[in-house]
Amino acid sequence: MILGPESYGDRLEAINNIVRAHLPVREAVYVEGVLTFKIMTREIKESFKKIYSELSRIGFVPVAQDIEGEVLLKVYPYTAPERRRSRWPLVLFIITVFTVFIDGVIRSGGIGAFPAGPRFWEAVAYTVGVLSIIGIHELGHKISAWQDRIDSSLPYFIPGIPGVMPTFGAIIFQRGPIRNRDDLFDLGVSGPIAGFLASLVVMVFAFQQAEWVERRVVEELVRRGEVSLLPSPLIFNLANNIFSPGNLVPIFPAVGFAAWLGMVVTSLNLLPVWQLDGGRIFRSLTSFKRYRLLSFISVGILFLTGYYYLSLLLLFFLMTPIDFAPLDMVSPLSKFRKISFIGVVLMLVVTFVILPGPLLGLLSPLLRF
Repeated sequence: MILGPESYGDRLEAINNIVRAHLPVREAVYVEGVLTFKIMTREIKESFKKIYSELSRIGFVPVAQDIEGEVLLKVYPYTAPERRRSRWPLVLFIITVFTVFIDGVIRSGGIGAFPAGPRFWEAVAYTVGVLSIIGIHELGHKISAWQDRIDSSLPYFIPGIPGVMPTFGAIIFQRGPIRNRDDLFDLGVSGPIAGFLASLVVMVFAFQQAEWVERRVVEELVRRGEVSLLPSPLIFNLANNIFSPGNLVPIFPAVGFAAWLGMVVTSLNLLPVWQLDGGRIFRSLTSFKRYRLLSFISVGILFLTGYYYLSLLLLFFLMTPIDFAPLDMVSPLSKFRKISFIGVVLMLVVTFVILPGPLLGLLSPLLRF
């Protein structure tokens, strides 16, 4: 798109008045056809949000950049994406309910006749657990987007394969730009926090519904193929110390896998890769170059910890990375959010699961209840 004075038309004076009403302007010039204001202060965060709000009403959007130590505010014509109603969110949700329920039936006793009695309700509890974790995760994103005035779609649930992976989560499409690093951080962290809290509730329920037996009994059941062992996240080990009646080991109903899956999804989403929520979180803290380096390191960690297919898929997408740069790249992340990042790292640590593989074999003595 080629810009110039004619691109701003009769709105030029209004744009000039809006910017100068909120920020001290040293000079206004056209840089490669883009109306650019040279700002005389770096404290622009709150003023920028007001300018963004006012300019968006007349069809323009501001972008703040630090060019060789000078703050430049550029103004571009902007047309918001057309909002269309779609039935796909509802259709995909219904299909996902079905795939998760069938997966719950399989995990609660196998397939055969239509489940009845306890097996039916176990599958229902599993379905509610899985969909609640995913739905609340996406609701966290939706609420954050609403608070920061970022237009976004309804969640699109992605059905999976019963017996393997019942669902591949859900996604929300962002329709509007992100104003600053604070909004970028909030948008990224809101989903994992909400999903983690939902997973905690499901985990507590799973521990309360678990059957507690001696370790030798579990080992015999595993040998006979009647139960399966999953590597535990640290949060499960901590919960086991709270709920365990003595030296016993829990055998979970199907809802236990829902809690386990919720923790896995939480930890994976916190990694600094652009397809994941952690991509937005880490991008709000650092430059694009460093953030991309962290992405490659994360992919390597995933491969070493057993997520072979996921790591290869993410590596493929990293060949054409997307930058989540907000409109205001001058204002730093708030101090509160920088401190909150410690909580993000802790949440990643307590929910991460090392899958069965060579590395798990070396660490297994540290991962047992």
